[in-house]
Amino acid sequence: MAENRTRQAMIQTLGCQMNVYDSERMIAMLLEMGYTLTDSPWKADLVIVNTCAIREKAEQKVFSSVGRLCGIKRRRPGMRIAVAGCVAQQQAQKIADRFAGVNLILGTRVIHRLPAHIRALENGENRIVDVEMPDDRTAEPLGRDAETAIVPHGQNIQSGGVSRYVTIMRGCDNFCAYCVVPYVRGREASRPPERIVSEVKELVAAGAREVTLLGQNVNSYGKKEGLCSFAGLLERVSKVEGLERIR
Repeated sequence: MAENRTRQAMIQTLGCQMNVYDSERMIAMLLEMGYTLTDSPWKADLVIVNTCAIREKAEQKVFSSVGRLCGIKRRRPGMRIAVAGCVAQQQAQKIADRFAGVNLILGTRVIHRLPAHIRALENGENRIVDVEMPDDRTAEPLGRDAETAIVPHGQNIQSGGVSRYVTIMRGCDNFCAYCVVPYVRGREASRPPERIVSEVKELVAAGAREVTLLGQNVNSYGKKEGLCSFAGLLERVSKVEGLERIR
């Protein structure tokens, strides 16, 4: 990788709104590391594929995309490829076995470790697989680096700067027979309301006028942790000055 120019990164986001939100968190970390964004894998020093596993067709789309990137990497050996998200969590070994060109496999609950892993790759590591899935709600720190990294205004990947996503909880405890979420996103864990409100304030200050609150089962928000109810959270968020709509 060239050292005398700005490093460029590309993120390909597949799947749901939660993935879009997670990609924004990764973008914020990359920008803080000095990367700029590109939409071309032929220019990128680092390509991250943020994946979805909700359907078999979605998984096949991931493997096709990663295969194409590995083909590009054979012509650009300095490029690094990372696979994140639900397929990374569920199929880490399959990805590692099938794609020699993938340098980083990053699970859904360890996104906050992305900068450290990138630095390790830049310092000579060839491959890192991190799909740790602790059972309790300490699986991911609730500090700003892990939960509330805000993408500077104009750099977001969401459609339209006035409407933004905010995750209020992660995972699910229901274990429905047809659903993969508890296995790839972990057990249910709610974010503290003060961190959610703080993030909404930052987004509004950056130009947002509408936020969509994300969670697999929002009606159970806060129950395990003894936080306020979902209704109470809505009341707090609605008081943010400048916010016009909550979805």
